[in-house]
Amino acid sequence: MTKKFWIGLIIILIVALMGVYYQKFLKNPHCAYDGSPVTPIYEVDIVLKEKSTKKFCSIYCATQWFKNNVTLIDHVIVTDEIRGNKIDSYMAYFVESELITNETNDNRIHVFQQRQDALTHAEKFHGTMTDDPFSLDE
Repeated sequence: MTKKFWIGLIIILIVALMGVYYQKFLKNPHCAYDGSPVTPIYEVDIVLKEKSTKKFCSIYCATQWFKNNVTLIDHVIVTDEIRGNKIDSYMAYFVESELITNETNDNRIHVFQQRQDALTHAEKFHGTMTDDPFSLDE
C-alpha cells in the first residue's frame, strides 16, 4: 500500500470524525446541567450578564442550575410548547402537571405563551398554574 493510500485514508477518517462531532455537539446542543440532548420545544436558554448563553433540556435542569448561579444571570428565555416561540420567562405561563417532558429528570413543568393554552393543559393533564421559577426579584 502506497503513501498516498494511507494519507487518503487518514483524511477520510478525519472528515468522518468531524462529521460525528458536528452532529453530536454542534448541531444538537446538549444541556448545560446534565448533558442530555436539548429538544427544541422544551429548550430553556439562560443568558448571562456577560452575554453568553447556557442551554438546558428542561425547566427542571434550568432551575437547578439557576439556583446556584443567580448572580450571573441577566434573563431567562423559555420555549412555548404550543408554537415553539422563544419568550422571556417573566412573560410565560407555567403549569406543573402529570405530563412528563423528560423521563430522566421527571420534569413536569410546562411553558406557554398564552394563558388559555396553560389553562387547557392544566385541565387536560391534572395540573396547576405555578409561578415563574426564574424570577430574579429579590
